[in-house]
Amino acid sequence: MKINDIEIMPIASESMGVRSMCTFIKTPDISILLDPSAALSKRFGLEPHPMEYERLSRALDRIFVHARQADILSISHYHYDHVRPGFTNFQYNFSSLEELERMFEGKMVFAKDNRENINSSQRRRGHLFEKDVSAVVESIKWSDGETFQFGETTIVHSPALPHGPDGTRLGFVVATTIIHNRTRVMFAPDVQGPVSERSLRYIESQHPRLLIIGGPPIYIGRFNDDMRTRARLSLETLVKQTSVVVVDHHLLRTGDWNKYLGPVREQCAMNKHKLITMAELGGFPIECLEAKRKKLFREQPPSPEFMHWMQSTDEYKKTHRPPVR
Repeated sequence: MKINDIEIMPIASESMGVRSMCTFIKTPDISILLDPSAALSKRFGLEPHPMEYERLSRALDRIFVHARQADILSISHYHYDHVRPGFTNFQYNFSSLEELERMFEGKMVFAKDNRENINSSQRRRGHLFEKDVSAVVESIKWSDGETFQFGETTIVHSPALPHGPDGTRLGFVVATTIIHNRTRVMFAPDVQGPVSERSLRYIESQHPRLLIIGGPPIYIGRFNDDMRTRARLSLETLVKQTSVVVVDHHLLRTGDWNKYLGPVREQCAMNKHKLITMAELGGFPIECLEAKRKKLFREQPPSPEFMHWMQSTDEYKKTHRPPVR
């Protein structure tokens, strides 16, 4: 999609078959790849289906190509579906240190500060990321609350926002607003709705014309009814104010995502705005493979070789690629 002189291209997401929110944005002055990673995870007591591994491989190829094209690589936080880990893991990431170094070589990096407003898990991952890429990148700039100018393009980063509800143990994320000639496009991953009032108010303050936002994880039991309601009310508020709202990520890990968005769609229609997924933003069919995993295993049984791999130890699976095409 192109809005005036800003081009927005979804690269990977749950609606495109993997865990990710990777997005490529280009203005006449600069190009930026936001959260250049994708991953899978165990779900329903099952490892990912072979189709999910195939989709992950293709998604990572696209991410690598766009990472090499981009002027800037941007990291909102240090979960592995948002930044590549610097170790070998074929079970869920298809990652390696060599891949990470090749992806980030010579790049300017905007990254969530790994020293403050960060939980212990992400602090450890953030320090390892800095260690792994510091010798190959052009520079790493901590982005929390910072603004950068490139010609007529302004890149505004939020202060650290909760990764979900206030006080969450999952830590913080940084949202990014890209502005060119008064057109504003905002990328707000993993705010989970947002469920936090503080996150909602910050997003509103940016007045985006197009908003890409991480939906709530309604499949998780600890994300209770009150949180679900608050997240949906936040989305209803945002679709009143924003021409195009792109909702994806955690929400689309369940088959109930469309039903959950029903009241939001009604509010969107009343205001003649648009509510879509990342797949729809890119003109692709919606394929929520994780949400359909049980059905995939039932209707498309994997090969005996894959089943043998799936039943191996985690240590084996991390170092041996799954036998898929």
